Amino acid sequence: MLMQSSFGLTIGVIPVLLVIVPLLLCLAAFTRLIQVKHQLVVGLSLIALGNALGAWHVGITPDWQWGGWALPIGIRWALSPTTLALISLTTAVACAASLTAYAERAKQREYWTLWWFMWAALNTLWLSRDLFNVYVALELLTLSAAGLVALSPKDPYGFSALRYLLVALIASLLYLLGVGILYGTHATLDIDLLSQQASADTLHAVAALCMTLGLMMKAALVPLHSWLPQAHSRASPAVSAMLSAVVVAVALYWLWQLWQGPFNALGMQPFFACLGGLSIVWGGINALQQTQLKRLIAYSTISQMGYALLVLSLAPEFSAYPLAQQGATTLLVTHGLAKAGLFITAGYLVAYHQSDQLQQFSGSAYRHPWLWAAFALAAASLVGLPPSGGFVGKWWLFIGLWEQQRWLSATAFLLGTLLTAAYLTRVMAIALRPAPHHRQTTTANHIPALIPLLLGGLAWGIGILLLAKHGYFSLPGMDRTARFFAFPALIIWPLILFWQHRAPSPPSRIFTVSLWLSALLHIVALTSQEWLTFYTALAWLGVLGWLLILHGTTPSTPQAARSYLAMMLVAEVLLFAATASMALQGSLAFDQATFASLSIATALLIGSAMAIKSGLLGVHGWLPIAHPAAPALASALLSGLMIKLGILGVLRLTPESASGVAAGQLLFYWGVLGALYGGIRGACARSPKTVLAWSSVGQIGLLTAGLGTLLWVPDNDALRTVLMLLVISHGLAKAALFIGAGQWGGLSGSQRQLIGSGMALAALTLVGAPFSGGLYIKSWLTHAVQAQGFAGHLLGLASFATAGAMLRFGWLLKQQPSASQRTESAENHWLWWGWLGVCAIAWLVPLLWYWWLPYPGSWTASNLTALGIVIVSGCLAVAAHYLPVNVAIQPFTSPLLPPLPWRQASRFRPAWVIERQLRHWSVMGCLLTVVSALFLVIYFYMS
Repeated sequence: MLMQSSFGLTIGVIPVLLVIVPLLLCLAAFTRLIQVKHQLVVGLSLIALGNALGAWHVGITPDWQWGGWALPIGIRWALSPTTLALISLTTAVACAASLTAYAERAKQREYWTLWWFMWAALNTLWLSRDLFNVYVALELLTLSAAGLVALSPKDPYGFSALRYLLVALIASLLYLLGVGILYGTHATLDIDLLSQQASADTLHAVAALCMTLGLMMKAALVPLHSWLPQAHSRASPAVSAMLSAVVVAVALYWLWQLWQGPFNALGMQPFFACLGGLSIVWGGINALQQTQLKRLIAYSTISQMGYALLVLSLAPEFSAYPLAQQGATTLLVTHGLAKAGLFITAGYLVAYHQSDQLQQFSGSAYRHPWLWAAFALAAASLVGLPPSGGFVGKWWLFIGLWEQQRWLSATAFLLGTLLTAAYLTRVMAIALRPAPHHRQTTTANHIPALIPLLLGGLAWGIGILLLAKHGYFSLPGMDRTARFFAFPALIIWPLILFWQHRAPSPPSRIFTVSLWLSALLHIVALTSQEWLTFYTALAWLGVLGWLLILHGTTPSTPQAARSYLAMMLVAEVLLFAATASMALQGSLAFDQATFASLSIATALLIGSAMAIKSGLLGVHGWLPIAHPAAPALASALLSGLMIKLGILGVLRLTPESASGVAAGQLLFYWGVLGALYGGIRGACARSPKTVLAWSSVGQIGLLTAGLGTLLWVPDNDALRTVLMLLVISHGLAKAALFIGAGQWGGLSGSQRQLIGSGMALAALTLVGAPFSGGLYIKSWLTHAVQAQGFAGHLLGLASFATAGAMLRFGWLLKQQPSASQRTESAENHWLWWGWLGVCAIAWLVPLLWYWWLPYPGSWTASNLTALGIVIVSGCLAVAAHYLPVNVAIQPFTSPLLPPLPWRQASRFRPAWVIERQLRHWSVMGCLLTVVSALFLVIYFYMS
């Protein structure tokens, strides 16, 4: 008998639809009374209806008491917002997995019997508030899940299923022991009543230890996780999706319920901080070592569960704790959707390639683009790229960690994010690498990708809706700073997009799509009015930049792409932490946040991230590696536009009304050093594109010197204008030079004369030749710097270094053999005329500002000085050419990024050996003892 509190018939039918219907379908499947396709039609419809009714009534928090027995004896079910979110997750994943499994398991009676049984047990666990009822449901869930694993053809002898079953039974016995202790103490098992009656004595600590160990084993938390990789990787795709997305999550949910309820007074936050951080890092390290796709995804589950466990490491009395709780729930839901999408996608890919080995997926993205698009969509949510649901959950949870100053947990959190990005992008890099023995054709059947695409889309939709609901996003706008940065973009983007359309280089659809997405996100970055939108655009432009570099054809392209991606990911992690800190300090709007008003830690995080994005000296190692290896059009974008976004980020936080920052003086001299170093290294480089890349390091140094001065005196409007003119001039000139250098080898002698003159114009603009816009900018910058008492004459040395680099660039181009005949068609002449226009605009546009912002010094003297720099640099270049001097400087290589092939795993041997040992039963027993000892030590210490 179902007792309800006068809510009406619709509320009373909710548990019937969510639990009784799948149980009846279990019987129907076992007796074969109803065909499987009819089971799916009836079951999916009615369970979805129950889910919808629960959403309709969740505001009044309905509950049900079974059998007519009142509390404390009776069994109570309840529906809270958190419960509804997790039931909705179960419904979405189970529906998707059911449709995936139908074609393969259409007539297998045992499969569908266990399937409906598992679904009923899951919904019971979400609804129940009675601890013994939870134990019964956990047992039913264990039996059905283990049976489904045993039915997989990848586990023909049932070893993985048997191990899963035995571990789950041990866990259930431990859980039951704790339940018995609580019942013997309080004579009730309703969790809400226990929360009111429980105390922090030793008996409750023993009960908490037993139940926690049992649920940890079921949730596969490190170090009690060894059963999960085999069970999840050997199960069929639909079963793997359910196990990883929902079955593991339900154990973690009940850890939340117990430790935010009856056991909250025990104060075991350090225990969960330790285990959560360990799970995050250990799962990520082992995922990075895998050579099989499904095992990689399985280890990812171990890592992701660690994030959700960290909510138990937070003290509830802090203001951001409710937000962190919402973040943990969001993370659990979006992880389930994304992970189900990954496992279903992996199932189709393994079926197509007849192998689970990662090396077999080389070039697969060109043959199955929609499946890999679904994989990328889910992977981006797992990494936490904004504005996905994974980002929202991680961001809110990290805000709680940051507020409570849990620095070790925060470090493990950020390290886990880097590891997640590393092992998932490793898979994508393999898929994007063309395989020589396959044609790059697409498959005609895109239907299999629909389900994982929908799951990934749901994970993203949740994030976008939550961010919009909380008002984090604002409408785009264009202020004076944005208009300056938009000017070169409006010239460079049309040229590059039209160039790729008329003369594709490379002829890749993925490259073209990446260009268009980069253009869109660049617009978003320029028009953003608050930090979250700007950070979102930066994060995605970093990923798209990696995709563009991957399409290079040089032998160094894979290593260059890895170096670029590694540095961009470090920058994103720093920006992620800074965004959380800014949210705690106040508004994310640009007009309410400045470097002077932010905390020192936040300012350092933002400054470091912007330095990496721009390629500032000290964190510039990726730039001279990535830009030369990328296709010419990609190099033009990276150097001409994308690295300037780091400068834009600093300017956004340095408005005219801001207070001065003392660190500006130090930044000026560091920028000058970068300008000198970049120019000198460019003058010693051995290829034209490498010269240009080092020149970008030098020009960023020049911009940094100006930014340092502006941080010192933010109200200097003339200096601000000159800096933005330098952004325009350098962006246009460097984009033109990279395009020209990339096309130079295919030009004939007559073509080279015209193109060479345009490149000379752009190069002289960078040097600051007489009567050029570059000279006007550098003269004004020198004057503004000297007015603040800084050593402005050092900027003249930077011009010498830049001149040497440009002379080296011209000499290297001259040494390249020309094409034997004209290679450009008549239709493509318009591309070159547009390119010449870019060169001319880079020279002329800054000069136009002479009428609005006249140079306060002697213009004649500046031109004579510039002429002297050009003449002296030319003489030194001639002398260096004829003198027997051999200067060889080895290129930068990071010891953290060894050139290992990503086709195979680079195994960290200690982790590999330890992981193998964890599979032994004796070791598992020892680990239970170690975890118990850690628990008791922390308990007695905290008490």
